[in-house]
Amino acid sequence: MFESEWTGSRAARLGTRVSMAVLVAGVSTFAVPDTPARAAETQVVTEQAQSAERVVDFDIPAGGLSAALNTFGRQSGLQVTGDADDVNGREVPAVKGRMTASDALAVLLEGTGIVWSVSDGTVVLSRSGDSAVVLNPITVEGQGESAYGPVEGYSASRSGTGTRTDTSIHETPASIQVVPRDVIEDQNAQSLADVYDNVSGVVRAGNTQNATTEVFPMIRGFEAPDFMRNGMRIADAGAVDLLNAERVEVLKGPASILYGSLEPGGMINMVSKRPSATPAYNLEQQVGSYNYFRSEGEATGKITGDGKLSYRAALAYTDSGSFRENQELERVASGAGLLWQPTDDTEVLFDLAYVHEEQPYDTGVPIGFHGEQLVDDDTSFQDPDLKGRDITDYNANLQVRHDLDKVFSVRNQVLFHMTDAKNESVRPRGVRGTVGNETIRLRFQDEDRTETTFQTNTDLVADFKTGSIEHKALVGGEYFFDRSKFARRRQNLANVAISNDPNVDAGAADFEGKKDDVREGDTHQGALYAQDQVEMLENGRLKLLFGGRYDAVKTDYTIGTISSEDVVDHAFTGRFGALYDVTRNAAVYASYSQSYIPVAPGVVDAGGQPLDPETGDQYEAGVKFQTDDRRFSATASVYQIEKQNVAEYDSVTQAYVRGVDHQSRGIEFDVTGEVMEGLNLLAYYSYTDSEVLRNEDDPTEVGERLGGVPLHKARLWARYNFAENSDLKGWGIGGGARYVGENSAQFDNDVKLDPYVVFDAAAWYRMNDMVKLSLNVKNLLDEHYYVRASDQSIVHPGEPFSVIGSLSMTF
Repeated sequence: MFESEWTGSRAARLGTRVSMAVLVAGVSTFAVPDTPARAAETQVVTEQAQSAERVVDFDIPAGGLSAALNTFGRQSGLQVTGDADDVNGREVPAVKGRMTASDALAVLLEGTGIVWSVSDGTVVLSRSGDSAVVLNPITVEGQGESAYGPVEGYSASRSGTGTRTDTSIHETPASIQVVPRDVIEDQNAQSLADVYDNVSGVVRAGNTQNATTEVFPMIRGFEAPDFMRNGMRIADAGAVDLLNAERVEVLKGPASILYGSLEPGGMINMVSKRPSATPAYNLEQQVGSYNYFRSEGEATGKITGDGKLSYRAALAYTDSGSFRENQELERVASGAGLLWQPTDDTEVLFDLAYVHEEQPYDTGVPIGFHGEQLVDDDTSFQDPDLKGRDITDYNANLQVRHDLDKVFSVRNQVLFHMTDAKNESVRPRGVRGTVGNETIRLRFQDEDRTETTFQTNTDLVADFKTGSIEHKALVGGEYFFDRSKFARRRQNLANVAISNDPNVDAGAADFEGKKDDVREGDTHQGALYAQDQVEMLENGRLKLLFGGRYDAVKTDYTIGTISSEDVVDHAFTGRFGALYDVTRNAAVYASYSQSYIPVAPGVVDAGGQPLDPETGDQYEAGVKFQTDDRRFSATASVYQIEKQNVAEYDSVTQAYVRGVDHQSRGIEFDVTGEVMEGLNLLAYYSYTDSEVLRNEDDPTEVGERLGGVPLHKARLWARYNFAENSDLKGWGIGGGARYVGENSAQFDNDVKLDPYVVFDAAAWYRMNDMVKLSLNVKNLLDEHYYVRASDQSIVHPGEPFSVIGSLSMTF
């Protein structure tokens, strides 16, 4: 007997459970839940004729019938059962496109002599002429994967980040890495930076950002300060909590054709959890080193009896110290959602998120003139009497999707985001003195920043054929508005001797006066874009992806009472990619893509003239592998990125210089998924060679490596859940290593950071389907290392040995 399998660990977690009758393959009528693209768990539908007309986005590769039926089960959310002798050794064609589940089965089973029957909501396979054996209905847990929902295990098979459509990652000619909720929970990730540490070519930027406590990444050698939430741009991320994160996706390379002005290295998109019609509740309590304390609760379920209206509500409170002195964090995070599905073709999702946190501003420690350690890792050069950072972050998102017919569907999104960030602190400005008598320059800063963003976009998607060629065409439009206000007061302080007990006192002067540096600006950006995903040749073995986007941007900016000249700009960006299925499991691809960043107000040269917009080009080629059941995948890629007109600031002239280009070349290898029953693996290696390609102002910089970008980075993480029939039933273990090669400070390439290897471990025990105990250990061997740096005076030590224990209940 073969069947679509669902592991209990994921199904038991909140927001992923679906109750349905076991469906064992069928003819033209049987119960099929909502499509994966809707990502909403539904209850059993007993009206068989109606259910047979539900439309699903199928993408089943050609190959063995047994594997194809398993894939059918995963994509449709149905369990399939039958006699293994009937299916073993049979080959079937690919099934691709939007169709009913019964139509998909008809294609798979055509010419096999296998028929199916249905009775009382149960569907059974049998040989033609044999009597169908009808099984009693039972309850199973699971759902088909979509680009916008949960992932079973470590390996995601679909994503919406790379194309703005629900598309197979394996068949997209780009490098897309997904970190699912399973990985986040197994590693007990505490921040967004902990999550993207699982992706090759991504490192933590050294820049200490005043307006956010989150550390944003450098991707393929270029800083990526922009953050996406459900594919919508968050101009200033403010505070981020993982309470509402279902998955975090990294699209590597330029993405301007899809999302507008972005750095060429890539982007991060956090996909939010969605409401479920199946009632489920979760409570979790965590305690750990440095007085770490976190409580969270989550609930989801149907509001109406028919399950067409469902909700989700979540709340978390975090109170924690740190291995760093005077670094207490207090954070409240919440999330709420309503999902309305009045018909099978329509979905309305309203999503809210709120985060408020207070934490001192941490600028790390200084290091010596030769990179030597000068102070203990817990030493702080802040004045504890200052207020530090106080950040409030609001998100409201409305998504409406409607299938017009079997060809056309339309989706509209509206986002409102606001951040209110305050920061009263001390910031280092360099190390002075001589060896053995080092001092640190300090400056008081009191800043208020507000950022308000409104964005809306509308996409029309068409699935159709022209002859034997299949198309998934996308046309859309977008409007983005951002209003920012920044007020600041600064004053230099006396230099302080560097020691383990520094005397930092910013209270000698009155800093309660009016802020003398006030900047306000509005940005309006509109765009039109189009894209086509084409499949051609036998079984769609050749996939083409091409598209273009036109952006128009207007920005006005005021410094004090002086208004700068409005910046008006426009640009066209495009991309092209091709992927060829060498076998049903392996594919090769190549692509070209462009990036665009309009010039910001105030970015002028020494003559007062605005710089040209920053642009970028990437060439990439790679190989992808995926098993038939999509539980294991691997990607290997090589790339070259050139970024032109880099806005590089000269502190001497206090102006930006022209004629600066940067380049990044690299190799990346990512592996994720189930390698054997119970064992999931995440591993990667990346080589990133970045350099200054051109600098007309200072030609001596040409050929120098870019700061903050290590040549080598690797990670290995594995988890193993012991089998249900073993003596260790319920137990699981995890662990791995993180490696970063020699690095440098982001803004001073002469400041070197030593390479390091850090080991992590975890263990958990599921007492039953409701209770789970877990223990996570970070930096198991208590390795000392510096994880990132802005310059010699701002170097961030890595976290030493620490432990977090968790108790969770799901019911």
